[in-house]
Amino acid sequence: MAYKSNDALSNPQFWAEDGYIFFKQQFGYAIPQLFTTHFGYLHFVPRLVAWVASWLPATKAPLFYNASAIFLSATAITLTSMRLRRYLSPWIVAVSFLAVPASGEIFGTITNVQWFLQFALAAYCLTPEKQGATFTPLSRGLRASAVFITALTGPFSIFVLAVVLATFATGWIFARYRRALFDQQMRDFFQSRDSHLLLALALGAAVQFFMLLSHPQVDNTVRQAPLSMLTTVFTEIVPIHIFGSNFLTGTAWICLYTLIVGTLLFARRIDCKASIVMLSFVALAGLETVASMLKMPDLMPLQQILIGDRYFYLVKVCWWWAVWLALRACSRHLADATVITTAMICLFAIANPQYLRRATLTDYAWRAHAAQLSQPGPHTIPLNPDPGVWSFTVGGEPPVSR
Repeated sequence: MAYKSNDALSNPQFWAEDGYIFFKQQFGYAIPQLFTTHFGYLHFVPRLVAWVASWLPATKAPLFYNASAIFLSATAITLTSMRLRRYLSPWIVAVSFLAVPASGEIFGTITNVQWFLQFALAAYCLTPEKQGATFTPLSRGLRASAVFITALTGPFSIFVLAVVLATFATGWIFARYRRALFDQQMRDFFQSRDSHLLLALALGAAVQFFMLLSHPQVDNTVRQAPLSMLTTVFTEIVPIHIFGSNFLTGTAWICLYTLIVGTLLFARRIDCKASIVMLSFVALAGLETVASMLKMPDLMPLQQILIGDRYFYLVKVCWWWAVWLALRACSRHLADATVITTAMICLFAIANPQYLRRATLTDYAWRAHAAQLSQPGPHTIPLNPDPGVWSFTVGGEPPVSR
């Protein structure tokens, strides 16, 4: 993760909201601004990082922000791989995170660490506990607290909760009306969920939903006709962000999606629990992508990886999980699916080498600007990626308790 973040540690600088929102709004305050919204929802983890960084000299703030982002992102990937290892190959999970083409903006910035934390949140809330697993009251409390804090970082807890409720509703329907299909594996899947984690998720989602309602954005209208938007997004835009190019027709993409989902649903070689987990992630990726696209004023700029790629990170990673599991159902040996999926990931990685690592940021001499913060007068600080958009101004007063 440090390598993919390029110069985040060797030449640390703020990226966009890192400085414009989190540093600026924490500057001069002794208490953490944990419940200050941005885009209508809470960013608990970045706010917490900004608060801890305020204990350090201002010159060290970007380094602390970036190092925290790299550590948290790597931790989220590790926890996701460990949690899903009973259903998916940990190797495929890890490689899909690190080798898919990406614009680079999500690496090494606390602004975008939420796009990694959502995976750990979903992995723990969409999967059952291991049979026979026991937890002390302290470990249960720590796990639930971690889920709650993550649920308060970005709007993803709302989507995860929606998928959790949908899976329980589907399970109840099968149990009530189609008992023959509701076998013991499916019963075990729903009965072995950790209620403490789900309660923490529900509380976090409720808080985020309340914040979104009480802090509405200026423009809250849907910009696209739903059917037209769905067609454009999943047959034109999503393939570009997954593979770096769109090499099939719209009809071919729809057929491919249907084939993979159908395999996950009906293949007998796939463990029932693995199917439920994977279909839950597929539903989550689709729901999040659609919700992000509905209010976009224009979808055309998204037909390149450099624009809005963060909105597709979940779907591009989950794509390879679904492909691996579908191939697993069609192959005699587990290694066959792993080798084929790895080869395909590497093929598209080699075809898009410019999108495997964040580009070097422009050096705006943060140390020189930071040295001026204790001096009288307002100070304007330029930021990556575009100082014309992201520059911010702070007063010259030293931090005080308020």
